[in-house]
Amino acid sequence: MNQLKCNNIQAGDVMLKIYDGSIFSRVISLGQMGQVNSKVVHAGLMFDSNYIIEAQGSGISANDIRVQNKQVAYIMYRPINSFMAKGAGTCAKMLFDIQHQHGSIKYNLLGTIMTRFGRSGKAKTPQDMDELLDNVLAGKQSRMFCSQFVVYVYQFVAEQCGISANQVFGISDDKASPSALASILQYNPAFQEVGYMISNER
Repeated sequence: MNQLKCNNIQAGDVMLKIYDGSIFSRVISLGQMGQVNSKVVHAGLMFDSNYIIEAQGSGISANDIRVQNKQVAYIMYRPINSFMAKGAGTCAKMLFDIQHQHGSIKYNLLGTIMTRFGRSGKAKTPQDMDELLDNVLAGKQSRMFCSQFVVYVYQFVAEQCGISANQVFGISDDKASPSALASILQYNPAFQEVGYMISNER
């Protein structure tokens, strides 16, 4: 794997945060104990080469990986389809903008923990995905955890590109823990592992 800097990052890149010893990391890693990639504790999507869009305590947030997330180490995956990548970056930013305006997408820590008890289920139907987006646009409260956000965005964008959501991630978004997402990405022909980013090196 290659060590990456910000100038290697593109819109739509999936960033997987590695365990850093924080209380949050410990809670998530403990909940994933016994799973492959249990040290992957968080996930987000890049909007451009500097800003990551992620579901966390305050809801959908945008953070500069050179400043707010400077101390975070990541493994990065990139979709093979560049149209999907750009669409995912745009969709993630749109959801952030909606959250910023309405505050309707809250963080779902319990949802992350509950993924421990099952990873079955197929992707939402296009109608279900549209309904969730309509509810968010209408200001109705919705909850997402980090890896669910990543999976939902890519499944939604895939359907807009005429690709079945299950071809991108064959799992229900609310079953995709960070460790499960990492495992899926490792063997997913729609994505390639690009490299890693060390904490405090941008």
